[in-house]
Amino acid sequence: MRLRSLLFLWGFLGLSVGSSVAQDMEREKEYLRKDSMLWEAYEQRHQEMAALWDKYPEMQDSLQAAFNSFYDATLKRNRELAMEYASTPSGLQRLYMCRLDIPKKVLVHILDTLGTGMRESFYGRNIQEHIRMRQIEERDSLWEFPCYRDDGNIFDWHGLKGRPVLLLYGGLGCMGEDGRKELELLRRQISLEDLQIVVYWPCRSLKDLQEVKKVFPFDFIFVSDFKLDDSPMKIKYGAQATPTCFLTDEHHVVKVKCGGLRMDLFDKYIKRNE
Repeated sequence: MRLRSLLFLWGFLGLSVGSSVAQDMEREKEYLRKDSMLWEAYEQRHQEMAALWDKYPEMQDSLQAAFNSFYDATLKRNRELAMEYASTPSGLQRLYMCRLDIPKKVLVHILDTLGTGMRESFYGRNIQEHIRMRQIEERDSLWEFPCYRDDGNIFDWHGLKGRPVLLLYGGLGCMGEDGRKELELLRRQISLEDLQIVVYWPCRSLKDLQEVKKVFPFDFIFVSDFKLDDSPMKIKYGAQATPTCFLTDEHHVVKVKCGGLRMDLFDKYIKRNE
């Protein structure tokens, strides 16, 4: 009788575990389906607005305002889905991507509702590190961390001492040709002694970093730590969107932190050569 009871218990536990795994998989699929629908709707609306933009140039201001409203609503729904489905692997990853727009108290509460496995997963630990650390903001000093140049040598942060620095988190592709031209013009108008441009690129290997330098052969310092989502650039610097820019003075105190290339903000602290 005891053996039969044990066999029954094992069978019951097996069914319970199997049912739990199936539920988790279904919830993951449910999140991915909703996420896909959200961004498909965004892409369709984006294309529609772009067509109207070209067709009715006199309405560009109102079209831009309408698109901005729709974009903000999409991002809000994106965050809501990430918080609702944080117990799934993909939902937790998206929660990490949205972390900068969610209060840390809310993130703590969400993590408290998760099982140990999810809290101690890659993205669970990274969210905890984000919560624990104070992110770099304006008036803070640059935070040095180990990384490599595209030539394979360790990047020497101390080699920047006494010079203002423009540190970019990726984004040379995202800023488009106009943005790259602005950045190149800035480089030509200011000597290396008056400004050093450092581009941190999120990539997996030295080979990847070297390929990036080939695509963007500019006179900038290209660096990476090859850590991707658990890099200090994301967790300590609080960078997510590309480019995120940090402009410092000669003492490496951050004067401007911004998303996108904001020359209008930089020019307050940079003196260009005529």
